[in-house]
Amino acid sequence: MNYSRSCVLLLSTMTLLMLMSCRLTSGLESGPEATPAKPAAPAESTGTGAPAVLSQGVVTEPVTMFWSEPGPLRDYDHLLLEKPSNPAAWAAGMDTEMRLWLVGKTETQALYGEPVTVLERRGEWLKVAAVKQKSNLNNAGYPGWVPAAHIVNGQVFLSELETQPNIVVVKPFTKLYANQELTETITELCYQTRLPALEEKTTAVAVRLPDGGTGYLPRQDVKLTNELTFSRAEIVNEAMNFLGLRYIWAGTSSYGFDCSGYTMRLYQSQGISIPRDADEQAREGQMVDKNALLAGDLLFFAAKGGQGQIHHVAMYIGDGMMIHSPNSGSSIQISAIDSGAYGGEYWGAKRYCP
Repeated sequence: MNYSRSCVLLLSTMTLLMLMSCRLTSGLESGPEATPAKPAAPAESTGTGAPAVLSQGVVTEPVTMFWSEPGPLRDYDHLLLEKPSNPAAWAAGMDTEMRLWLVGKTETQALYGEPVTVLERRGEWLKVAAVKQKSNLNNAGYPGWVPAAHIVNGQVFLSELETQPNIVVVKPFTKLYANQELTETITELCYQTRLPALEEKTTAVAVRLPDGGTGYLPRQDVKLTNELTFSRAEIVNEAMNFLGLRYIWAGTSSYGFDCSGYTMRLYQSQGISIPRDADEQAREGQMVDKNALLAGDLLFFAAKGGQGQIHHVAMYIGDGMMIHSPNSGSSIQISAIDSGAYGGEYWGAKRYCP
């Protein structure tokens, strides 16, 4: 290979990674060929032409990936698809090429205890909607396919999720234990996992599990959801906890976020619910002038010099800087809002809390 051809290939690769900037409702990473957002589906089918019988369920793995189609597509993903799954090993073992492979094949993630509406079943796969992830793709929530083994009926859990105080994990990770002495580990849980609280002890909180059982979480790793309040300083501190975390397309967990999955979870940490995808996040909140930005405001970037389709979201942290999860070839980082690939794509800013 001659020197000039090597340079061209290197520049092409760098350009591709810069363009792979966060997720759209359309389900493809941004770039010149990004497709328009899909309309909401008014109803789901069973695959046989008959409407699906909607039912409720609960995620029972630390995180489950929502796939665009049912069925495994590559052997590597058995780490995430099996039960019990191993999302930590799955995320740690992927290089940039493996992460780029997820683009267009995955939709979002749901955490342990997240409620879902079951829309359709095909063999050992379920099409579900994540109830707490607002989306215009489906009125029931953000849709995608998951292994049926990752979902349980969880009627006791779902009832107590509405009637009991809830706790939320506020550390990037914590352990769920089978005993109040915190010596028998059940599994690892992610940031912003929410469970019904049954009893608060000195060092542990007893919680309801999706299968109806009882588990225990370290008290210092959780908060009651009624303790969550918006603070500009606090949301910036929360964001800083994930500096350097590698991007994962469709990611909403502390194993790896995409841009809007990151901002969605950050606002959840403040007791505020915003939509799942960047373009829908931009439709809510109060528009803010660029010269009046405050820490915690969300910044949006769009194709065609900021006039086209929104393809990226970041959070303002003050002094002209933003924190964001850019693309499959990068990690959560701090950048100047007018620098790099995003400098000429600024669309505007939104504020969700005075």
